[in-house]
Amino acid sequence: MGLLLLGAFLVLFRGLSLIPFWERLSASPAGHAVAAILTVIIAGTIWAVLPEEAIGLSQRNEPLLLGIALVLLCSIVGWSLVFCSSKRIASSSLRVLSEGAAGYLGLVALVIVALGGALWALNAVSPSPIVAEPVKAFASIPQVFSTGKQTVTRTIPGSGTSQQSPFVPVDLAIDFELLDSLSVTSDKSVILADAEDSADFMRVPIRLGATESISWTKSQQIDELPVPYEEGSQLYVQNREIDDATLTFNYTTSPPVPEAATFLITAVCVLLIGLALLLQQGVAPRAAAVAHATVKNELAQPLFLVLMLLGVVAILLYEFLPFNTFGEDIKLLKDCGITTIMLLAAFQGVWSASSSISEEIEGKTALTILSKPIQRRSFVIGKFLGIFWVLMLMFVILGTIELGAVAYKPIYDGREIAAEAPTWQDCHLEMTRTIPGLAMAFMQAVVLTAISVALATRLPQLANLAVCFAIYVVGNLTTSLVSSAEGSFEIVRFVANLIATIIPILEHFSLQAAIDAGNPITMSLLSGNLLYCLLYVLLAMFLALLLFEDRDLA
Repeated sequence: MGLLLLGAFLVLFRGLSLIPFWERLSASPAGHAVAAILTVIIAGTIWAVLPEEAIGLSQRNEPLLLGIALVLLCSIVGWSLVFCSSKRIASSSLRVLSEGAAGYLGLVALVIVALGGALWALNAVSPSPIVAEPVKAFASIPQVFSTGKQTVTRTIPGSGTSQQSPFVPVDLAIDFELLDSLSVTSDKSVILADAEDSADFMRVPIRLGATESISWTKSQQIDELPVPYEEGSQLYVQNREIDDATLTFNYTTSPPVPEAATFLITAVCVLLIGLALLLQQGVAPRAAAVAHATVKNELAQPLFLVLMLLGVVAILLYEFLPFNTFGEDIKLLKDCGITTIMLLAAFQGVWSASSSISEEIEGKTALTILSKPIQRRSFVIGKFLGIFWVLMLMFVILGTIELGAVAYKPIYDGREIAAEAPTWQDCHLEMTRTIPGLAMAFMQAVVLTAISVALATRLPQLANLAVCFAIYVVGNLTTSLVSSAEGSFEIVRFVANLIATIIPILEHFSLQAAIDAGNPITMSLLSGNLLYCLLYVLLAMFLALLLFEDRDLA
């Protein structure tokens, strides 16, 4: 789905490039203003239309953080619509997406598609624990947008006199097959029935007193539903008081397969990654050229293959290694797997930054590159972007293997203890709860890489590695240092606060406490960490440009 969406955007870019006004817009400063307007429109539409339950938001805590994160993600689409619609980018988009890191990421996506098709065919022959009913899951995708929490209010007229008021029909457009919960409240005393005349009642009427509430959830029997649910039935309400009554129906619906939202989230992630690769080429072509060369150079090094092999072996070992945790092995599998991937990626990023930039400066290669029409800021930013895409490739490959291991772990543990086999929904839940941890680990690796890029403009490789290792250790102990300094000497508190101000607090990206407690990662926390990562990367890049601007390369 993500690849098809990306292909549709490529066709859209080609069509927009044929419009002279849009072509001129992509080459003028006014294009940034138009891109900002498009970003706000797209983000506002998504915020208003997408139901909270569709992406697992039980409630939108910290709306400012969520809003800023949504705008940042939508900005990729907004700026792409403007700057990827030039004839130069639109005509070379397929080449850009088939070379370097984009080509490898696309290959991984195609492998996943092929594996999914094979499992689909296998499931058609004999049931497998992947997805019991794939067609039903795909059919649930449109209902992701039409379900969620809804409130309906109806006014029931009172008798106005001492005469008994009649039963009034009340229309409720509720799909009872998708209903999860229902709550009915009234400010007056009313009676809920299924017919206008008492002689035609097919069920016992329900009396609802003033300020009372009747609730129903999916765990209860359908016969306990306070309103008629049969096809062709009608709800009738009688107001027992003189004044008008106000009935409030609060209900929640969900798709037949709620996990179908994962399809949409995955497709959007694939689309955003593809658009980001194209946008990099459209906005900063010189930095993109440096990034492309960096990716090719780093992927050709034996270190990348060695780290990837170590990661695959470690994850497979964690899968079958007995941790002796009395049924909690999957928690250690998540923690160890995510930590291993993060450490390998961070080492790859720090090593690549220190070796690529430092060695090119010391070996006068950077002087040769900068003698061409490439500015210093394009050189530094291009190096960082190249290493960023190498880390992205590592996380996509190793993260996919980690998700497969986490999804299979409940099945493996169930067979080991001869317990009942878990459903595919249980496996899916464990997998989706691991994805935020991988995202936060990726942010931590990116922050360390950005710092290493800044240091590499002045320090040699060995010193860079030592400083980054010290930052990693101190960054994961910052909270403990600050808390232990409370009540100490003033100089101790000053040093602790200084460290907390300068050194990134890498504990923010730690997921161990949440995994141990079995708590899911909220979108608010993920959004806050995304903003923290982005701000620290921008700060590190600004420092790198300052240090490299007056560096003597001769």
